[in-house]
Amino acid sequence: MSFIIKGGCDLFRKQIINVSLKRTNKWTRGLLLVPKNMYVVTLVPRNENNIEMVKYNDIYALLLNNSIIYENNKLFSYKIDLQVETEPDLTDKHLYNFMEYKYVDFKDMKKFNTLRTLN
Repeated sequence: MSFIIKGGCDLFRKQIINVSLKRTNKWTRGLLLVPKNMYVVTLVPRNENNIEMVKYNDIYALLLNNSIIYENNKLFSYKIDLQVETEPDLTDKHLYNFMEYKYVDFKDMKKFNTLRTLN
């Protein structure tokens, strides 16, 4: 069984939805999918996973634990697919025990003006 959680751009509310997943043993594996269902990264339940969207130099970036994992010129939404094998009776009501949503207005979104350099 799996759960799909949506985050990122919410044009109706004019907000960004950032998701934090606490350490848990309720799910076994997670996938982070961006537009066109492109797989970006695997989420591990034994780690804290903080997923946040920021804007820098007119580009929107998706961060996982403060590391850029995806960027796009336009606002986008993403999906988190959590695979559940260990908890057969887990329902969507239990998700809020290890998940936290943060709603941020577009105007309050974190913005950075930086130069990208290669190390």
